[in-house]
Amino acid sequence: MEGSDDETRRVLAFLGAERRLAGRFSLPAEAFLPVFFSLRFGGAWSYATEGFRAVSVVKKTTVYEDEGRGTTIEEVYLLVDPVVLSEEGAVARLEKCGEEPERLLVVRPSRVRLKFRRGVRVRVDPARREISAEEVAGNVLVFEGSAAFTFAHEMEHLEEREVSGRRLWEFRFV
Repeated sequence: MEGSDDETRRVLAFLGAERRLAGRFSLPAEAFLPVFFSLRFGGAWSYATEGFRAVSVVKKTTVYEDEGRGTTIEEVYLLVDPVVLSEEGAVARLEKCGEEPERLLVVRPSRVRLKFRRGVRVRVDPARREISAEEVAGNVLVFEGSAAFTFAHEMEHLEEREVSGRRLWEFRFV
């Protein structure tokens, strides 16, 4: 039973740290929900109220110490009130949305330029088991590749557009 008490204390301490993180940036705690979901469940998330819209976007970079050994650093961007300035490219890809029973073939931009009211970058270092956060300088970012795809997907949710695409069973085996 003592082990579960220790685990409960660690969970409560972590939840307290999450709450303090939101306070550090003078944002409503619920604005950080997309980041907290990205940390717990992975991937990008979005959340909206009448007062704001927020999205998290995850960029992953693997840093190798030597051949075959490294760490994948995650940078989770929290963007409050994001607006797309421009999109470039068209990438066909399979995506799974929580609302859909299976993956869909969709087309996403390969590059997105966006502006936002507030931005926070949360850096996760698994090797050190550390999570740090800082305000994003300026109010314009460019995402490319996977980060651009996931940002575009989450903007569909924020703009209440339907995520649509071709079903997997429309593919053929060759």
